[in-house]
Amino acid sequence: METKQILVDDSISLEHRAMIFGIMSKVPLFAGQDIERIEVLGGGLTNSNYKVTLGGVPYAVRVYGEGTSEYIDRKAEKYNAQLMSDIGVNARIFYFDEDSGSAVCEFLDHSKTFHADDFRDHESLRQAARILQKVHRSGQRFINRFDPCQVTDQYARILHKKDFPLYEEFPPLDAKKNQIQRALEKSTRPLVPSHNDTLAENFLLNEAGLFLIDWEYSGMNDPMYDLGDFATENELSVEEEMVFLREYFGGEVSPEQYGELVINKFLVDLFWATWSLLQIANGKEREYYWDYGMTRINRCLRYMGMEDFDRYIEGIASAADGQKLSGGAIG
Repeated sequence: METKQILVDDSISLEHRAMIFGIMSKVPLFAGQDIERIEVLGGGLTNSNYKVTLGGVPYAVRVYGEGTSEYIDRKAEKYNAQLMSDIGVNARIFYFDEDSGSAVCEFLDHSKTFHADDFRDHESLRQAARILQKVHRSGQRFINRFDPCQVTDQYARILHKKDFPLYEEFPPLDAKKNQIQRALEKSTRPLVPSHNDTLAENFLLNEAGLFLIDWEYSGMNDPMYDLGDFATENELSVEEEMVFLREYFGGEVSPEQYGELVINKFLVDLFWATWSLLQIANGKEREYYWDYGMTRINRCLRYMGMEDFDRYIEGIASAADGQKLSGGAIG
């Protein structure tokens, strides 16, 4: 009997190899086909991602991260991600286990995975702004709400149950977050489908165009959160933020709009700082995730120390009603 050789990256654990075989065996499309190669794909902090080739065709396979069922709504992710696939924003989905979060998607061959430095290029910033605009204006309705203030509170409660301490700097930041939440509750701006995790590696470009993948944290949200997340994750300079925002808004950026960006950058960093502690509590590397979160805590403190920060918060409700802060456009 002929034995077929499977090429597997040495770094892939036996546990994950077995999980990949199990996942692929559940996809009817792949019945009777043999796995030929398994390779590691980078970019994931929450899960592990692999390129799996069978029948000469590569697929992207996600193996869920330990403990993610505590804080990620996989049923919502499956539904939302499919909506985005339907409008050509997300890669095609072949299989999704809403209990575990394991998934098999189209591998976007010959594609460029973005990194933060790629967004030093102004045209790349404009492309990112346009795809977020497409998502926000798609008219689709996700089945869940992503409220960064409430989700940060949820993560803090999980940590409390695990008897895992928060950063000692957290209480004043949490109080400021609650102040922002009260202001946001007065907002009349409609919620839109949002990605909520717009780091560079979730943007892929090939000859068909730009794609936005990984919809784990997706939900209906204020569109400014995606913009703040993008600016934060890709460490945009003020000049780069202006290029990005002008493309998104289709014109000059008002002081009020920029203030909302800053407020959402604060919420983004506080959310991911709390998330980082959850990773440690679930057994991931303490040194890396502690420093990862501490960097964000320090940025939150800097935002909170800005002279105009409280004025930005006060402007949120009036911003939603279409009112402008004085001072004209920025940049």
